[in-house]
Order: sequence, then C-alpha cells, then structure tokens
Amino acid sequence: MNGMSLKLLVGLGNPDKKLLKTRHNVGFWFIDALLKKLSMDIDYVKKYDADLLEYDLDNQKIFFMKPMSYVNNSGHPIKKFIKNRNIRPSNILIIYDDLDLNVGGIRLKFGGSSGGHNGLNSIINEIKSPDFWRLRLGIGKPNDRNSVIDYVLGIPTKQEILCIDDSINKCISEFDNFISGSPESLMNKLNKRES
Repeated sequence: MNGMSLKLLVGLGNPDKKLLKTRHNVGFWFIDALLKKLSMDIDYVKKYDADLLEYDLDNQKIFFMKPMSYVNNSGHPIKKFIKNRNIRPSNILIIYDDLDLNVGGIRLKFGGSSGGHNGLNSIINEIKSPDFWRLRLGIGKPNDRNSVIDYVLGIPTKQEILCIDDSINKCISEFDNFISGSPESLMNKLNKRES
C-alpha cells in the first residue's frame, strides 16, 4: 500500500449548538483543531450542506468538511461533494467517535463495516462503498447499554476532554504523514496508543 492519497477529510458531528460539546462531535473537534493549527477558516457551502475548506499543500488540493446534515445523515453531503469533485472513496478519511475504544484511544484503518455507527452506515449507503479510511477516536462507553444515546449526546468530563484533546493533537501532529506518508507506519504509530 502506497501513500494514502487523501483528498477529503471529514469530521462527523451534529451542528446543533446545544450538541457541539458532546461526545458525538469529536469529529468536528478534530477538524476545528486542525484548522486552528493551519490558521484557516471554514465556510458553509449551501450546495453541499456542509462547512468546507479547500487547502493547498504542495500543489495538491485537500478538502476539509464538516457535514451540517447531522451525524445520521452524513452520507448525503459527502456523496454530493465527491460526485462533483471526482473523488474516490479511497481518497476519503472519516474522523468520528467510537464507543468501543477507551477514552483517548485511536485507531486508523481502511475499509470494513460500520461497527454500528449510524454516521458510517449513512456514508457507506450513500457512496456505495465501505472502502474509505477511518480515524476512530475513543470516547468509552456507558455501563448501561440502554443509556448509549444519552452517553454519546452527553458532555465528557474534564478529564475525558483532556484525553480526547491529547489524542486529537497527536493525530494532527502527524498531518503530513496522513497526506504523503506510509499508511502502515502511521497505523503502527497511532494504533498502539491506549488510554
């Protein structure tokens, strides 16, 4: 496997102001932190119902996206955008929260199932392929299975926020490797991290 050839980085989250600080929005947190590092602003584009930024890196265009369609319908804006830009699923990185990883855990992988994540279900259904990159950021899980919805839509503790922010910053410090580095070495570096 050569470089990742990423052209679109998508952070999943819910645009409702009341939900911005919740666990389900760590994908948005990632994009926001990356934009801050790059000193760039992102703008809403009505055509795609998404916040979008076009970024030039060594004569290569990379797009950052925050779908404004809510997590469970994330596939709609992505489908519209990649169809217009001729971007293949393998050129996409989706960043999202993961209940099955400890708080602050990181997993980078290519392809696979949705793992029950409704945002990924929407994306796979809309773009008709599971063959895209995923960056999973661990949020832990509640003891009671019946409280999963309340948990993901809840605000993390201060300690959890510190762990998640630390993981996001660790990933962002590898930004150049995401774009042009070896996927194997990047996965080895990020995936061994546990909280």
